[in-house]
Amino acid sequence: MRDNSFANSGFLRTITMTEDEETVLGDMISFFNDMGWIDDSTQEAYDSLCEKYCEPSPFDYEPYEVKK
Repeated sequence: MRDNSFANSGFLRTITMTEDEETVLGDMISFFNDMGWIDDSTQEAYDSLCEKYCEPSPFDYEPYEVKK
């Protein structure tokens, strides 16, 4: 019988966003950096997200054709 449990597994999620959406995310991070993060239990995840956003790799971006 196959084990379908994910008890010791993690998941990675890829999210695509437009430049405008990325700008909004930056504004949100800036706000929370100024005001303080809201949940001590997720502080480490917040810090990790901020690092990924503030120090992206050029390989994190893919060009796409803008439809007008």
